[in-house]
Amino acid sequence: MSRIKDFLDGTGHLMRGFGFLASRPKLWPWAILPTLINLLLLVVMIVVLIHYFGDIHAWLSGIVGGLDIESPTAWYWHIVDGIFWVLNLLLKLLILLVGLIISLVVGYGLSFVVAGPFNDILSERVEIMITGIEPPPFTLKRFVWEIARTIKVESIKAIILIAIPAVLLVLNLIPVVGGILYIVLTFMFGAWDLGFSYAELPLGRRAASLRERVAFGRANRWALIGLGIGFIIPFFALLFAAPMAVGGTLLYLDRKGKG
Repeated sequence: MSRIKDFLDGTGHLMRGFGFLASRPKLWPWAILPTLINLLLLVVMIVVLIHYFGDIHAWLSGIVGGLDIESPTAWYWHIVDGIFWVLNLLLKLLILLVGLIISLVVGYGLSFVVAGPFNDILSERVEIMITGIEPPPFTLKRFVWEIARTIKVESIKAIILIAIPAVLLVLNLIPVVGGILYIVLTFMFGAWDLGFSYAELPLGRRAASLRERVAFGRANRWALIGLGIGFIIPFFALLFAAPMAVGGTLLYLDRKGKG
């Protein structure tokens, strides 16, 4: 399968996630509750940003100095005052942009914390519907062993996924093309990371090793980028975690022959 077809297959599974979920009301409770919680968190973050916007602006204005001239007299002071007005507007836009970025990053992390258990249950139920195979019975010994292994795998994975964006920052040191490469590769990695996080849910239930997860992520990287294309939309993962979990599970089952 070519990279383009692989990418389109990934976006197709994202659309299938929405359709599969919409046509099966039994799955809705596992999708609606975490979405409502995440939506509430999003509203809280925006309210906090709006509430402290004036204080942040006043603090930064105090650091850079007054960005206005009171009662300008000469014509050139009016020009300087106009320049200060533009700079003040740019400062407000910068505060807003940085605040939204921070909210996006925090929201992205919270979406996995809040929706994680729901997504796993949702993914498991989708897999049962598709394969007809029930999960193995619960045992305390297996549960403890899987928890310990999951903590180890997820810790290593988190270090890797944090290190890669940090390494990509070095590209900005390359004149001209460095910034472009950084934007393109950061977008591709962000989309892949989002797609991988949901497509590996079945692997987590199988207590797959880090090597198995990395092998799956590499073999299906373009499909995972297609699945995670919503990365370019702010707060997408926060609001559409459930369709992503369904679409990621369907992608995994298709790539693994539903086994």
